Amino acid sequence: MPSEPAKRISCKRCQYRKLKCSRTEPCQNCATAKQTCEYREVDRKRRPATHEYVASLENRVASLESFIRSLQTAPHKERDEMLRTVSFGDHLQAGGSRIVERTQTTQRKPEDEGRRSTAHLQIDLEGSLIYHGATSIYRANAYRPTTRNTLGALSLQSSPNLVSESTFEHVAEHFGINLQDELVSDALLQFFKWQYPHFMFIYREAFLRDHFGERSNCKYWSSALLLSICALGTLMSPDKRHRQASEQFFSAAESILIVSGFTKPSIVTVQGFLCLAFYEIGRGNLSKGWGFSGIAFRMAQDLGFQRDPKHWISHDSSLVTEEDMEIRRRIFWGCYTSDKLISLILGRPVYLFYDDAEVETTERLPDFPEMAPWLPAGVAAYDGRFADINPLPLVPCFKEQIRLSKIIEKMLSKLFSTKSNLEGLGRQAYLDSLNFELCSWYEALPECAKWNKWEPPSTPLIPSVAALQ
Repeated sequence: MPSEPAKRISCKRCQYRKLKCSRTEPCQNCATAKQTCEYREVDRKRRPATHEYVASLENRVASLESFIRSLQTAPHKERDEMLRTVSFGDHLQAGGSRIVERTQTTQRKPEDEGRRSTAHLQIDLEGSLIYHGATSIYRANAYRPTTRNTLGALSLQSSPNLVSESTFEHVAEHFGINLQDELVSDALLQFFKWQYPHFMFIYREAFLRDHFGERSNCKYWSSALLLSICALGTLMSPDKRHRQASEQFFSAAESILIVSGFTKPSIVTVQGFLCLAFYEIGRGNLSKGWGFSGIAFRMAQDLGFQRDPKHWISHDSSLVTEEDMEIRRRIFWGCYTSDKLISLILGRPVYLFYDDAEVETTERLPDFPEMAPWLPAGVAAYDGRFADINPLPLVPCFKEQIRLSKIIEKMLSKLFSTKSNLEGLGRQAYLDSLNFELCSWYEALPECAKWNKWEPPSTPLIPSVAALQ
């Protein structure tokens, strides 16, 4: 009987015994040994796994190990909350093969896969996680994931609370600030009551939780950020003595940030510099304010905030809960809207472009029960109007700020660009297009974000609504 056509791969027995197979059916080796000759169903060589695929599996394992470790040390109530909020996305079924996972992976858009594989967080010489894009010359080990043990050490070394409490008290005393004075509490209340809609890059709930907690190894609180917020908040105080203390808070915050803020970039350092930028611009020091805002925006990019935090779960051990990821998104979009506001009022080019970012939209997280005194003016629970506003307008208004900022970006980068080629009818047509976008944006505002100019003067104007008008 003639042999079957030659196969492209060796039979199972020859592969196992490392024999040269004739690749016929049966092959000569099996026929001589009078053994069953079997071939794999797929008549081709199995391709080796790509570096990206191996790295993604290692990253997923590292992420799960980090979550399990956090779950072991968490209190019972926090453990239940962590289990409710965690999301693992696509996963292999029990007993499933690697081919299933690879099939799911290949269904992603090619351009998405390209973006995912060209950006990485790596540890720098100071022990901080910093961002490297596709062209960075410091990406020698881009496909070698940072080990979880290294990240565990990193989370302790690069604590955002860069200045110890003793040093903080020394700096505060040097500038005549008493930390136990009611001045600090009043400044915080005034800030979140009146100014917070323009400072949404600070997540109020996380900051206050760390502020009233132990203040050790905090992710969302630092002495410099507290002083920066107080410098702004005191400006809104009806007490003249409090307003006069604003300069002291600013000088103390500036001293700490300039000395220690550049050493290890962190969330609170970005927030602190941006607060100082608004403070300086508000009192007419435009060049200094512009410089502080540039530092904040560059540091935010250095930390990789322009990419959605879900891509950094395996790199950054501080990304444990959904709240952590939502805070990262809030920081980026807060920086994005701040960039447009500062560029607009100073008539200067924008720095953060919408198309350069890959961050999901921000969502509202639940308030904690003691939030009432810290709510914006007009919506506090104790004034009887809390129940009439559902949802609270803060996050919906912030989303509208983001939409408005996109229009401002187009206006500044196209209409007022020094290299704009719009002239005559072309310029008028572009103006008409921008006007149409602005009108469409205004008409599409949700009810909680609209301002009725015919309301009686006694009706309180909510700051987040006023910020849009």
